[in-house]
Amino acid sequence: MGSKAFAFTFILLILVTIKVIAQAPQPDSVSYSKQAAEAVSYFNTAAGSQAEFVNGPQYTLAPPANKGSHYFQDKNYCVPSLIRFNNTWYKNVPVLYDVFNDQMISFSGNDLFVLQTEKISDVYLLGHHFIRLVNGLPQGFYDLLYEGKTQVLAKRTKMSDDEIIQSQTVKFILDDRTALFVKKDNKYYPVTGRGALTNVFKDKKKEINQYLRDHDLDYKRDREATVTAVAAYYDQIAK
Repeated sequence: MGSKAFAFTFILLILVTIKVIAQAPQPDSVSYSKQAAEAVSYFNTAAGSQAEFVNGPQYTLAPPANKGSHYFQDKNYCVPSLIRFNNTWYKNVPVLYDVFNDQMISFSGNDLFVLQTEKISDVYLLGHHFIRLVNGLPQGFYDLLYEGKTQVLAKRTKMSDDEIIQSQTVKFILDDRTALFVKKDNKYYPVTGRGALTNVFKDKKKEINQYLRDHDLDYKRDREATVTAVAAYYDQIAK
């Protein structure tokens, strides 16, 4: 898809009722409906084109795969987002998350470009809050699922594979992968199962196991909801 076709597709999708809800502590919480179209018009003005983050390397959309895509939620177009770049908040910024390459993409005019990763700390995108970590875990963008005394993070990745059909046809596949982590006492713990989860909170293990039973929480059925609920419960009962 060319850059002009991309721009047309983006505008069309906005006109067909794009709605993004992002919860942000500051500056304002953002609810996009009518304001969605403003993202396009603003960034085609001098003010938008001169924003400090509009200076990254040019980006080209990845070719389609037979299954999945390079992009978060398989959306290969920008949506209005809230970002913190170089400690300054910007809202209504068109953003596309290339999960495969762990890059945040935006555009100015008809040109796609990569937002400078080292200057981005927060991105509110499609109802998710991505933060960029540089310490404790491999550097990159992590989906912040819960934040209290403890913290729950999800690392979204895409795994590529080729599937041979009838010894001739190669099918390019991109599958989603998610790794979960809990931050407790300034340390990050990978959560790979129910046992690993309860061990993170071993000082309240008995209470956690009872909580899982009482609320019918099944790690295998819904990993993210279970880990998030347990972390929040632990924060309530821990001294």
